[in-house]
Amino acid sequence: MPTILGEKRLHIQGLKAGVCMNRTINLMNSIWFGEKSTLSQAEIKENILKAAKEMEVLFNLIELYKKGDFTQKPLLIQLMNQTKDEAVLNLCIRVFLNVATHDDLKDSNNLRFLSEGTEETINTFVSAAITSLSLHIVPYLLALLEEWEDISDTALIMKDSISFFLNFEEQYGEEATVDEIGDFYYKYCDDNDTESYYYQQNLAFPGDLAKKLMQRVMIAANNEEPLSMELIPSLLSIWTGEKVPGKYNTVISGGNYKSFIDYINGLSTKSWEKGRKYFYGHKL
Repeated sequence: MPTILGEKRLHIQGLKAGVCMNRTINLMNSIWFGEKSTLSQAEIKENILKAAKEMEVLFNLIELYKKGDFTQKPLLIQLMNQTKDEAVLNLCIRVFLNVATHDDLKDSNNLRFLSEGTEETINTFVSAAITSLSLHIVPYLLALLEEWEDISDTALIMKDSISFFLNFEEQYGEEATVDEIGDFYYKYCDDNDTESYYYQQNLAFPGDLAKKLMQRVMIAANNEEPLSMELIPSLLSIWTGEKVPGKYNTVISGGNYKSFIDYINGLSTKSWEKGRKYFYGHKL
């Protein structure tokens, strides 16, 4: 799938997933989860203990994860599976998928909310599933596809997310059945390392995404076009903890072109491992 076309489809997925927020505030509606807090880990943990609302607990958990402390991940999972607040659940899902390891995803008890999820909740999960970078998310997507395949818009989002990990359409086409995709998945896992993390069918690596970002920036700058990228800037921002200096609708010109160059140069000075997953610079 061409990069820009793929980004546009993923951008549309995000907009569809955002439908569940039309009755509430979309918490942290950005390409990342904000700057790191200046508070210490001890202070953040104290704030969690004192929190009177689920939203406060969640915001402080996110700050803890930005510090590289994931010991309270079980609390996020508990909140995600118990909250009745749609906005809190939406953000829990997005955060969880960004910090989830393979082992977190292998335990189906961590995703109990899916069994009672509304269409909006399911759309949020499916759209954000690609940020897990894990092949272990695919069985959940297949199970949901089997359950929701009669809802055309939802089924389309599910197939798009599955095709992010598996290029099943090349063999079966867009009308592939759940069984066909399932067979393709198990064969694919036999031929690939399921304990590595992937961006599409390649080992996840910030340097590769930075190259794609820079290629698009150069083209957009020549024509003073919008960046028209959302997933790559978001992943880079979340992986590194340093926000990409532009978003989907940012028009690229001589005035902001250099900020992207500086950003890419900054990433290149750091040590990254292929096939690994990061959250705000911390390896998961």
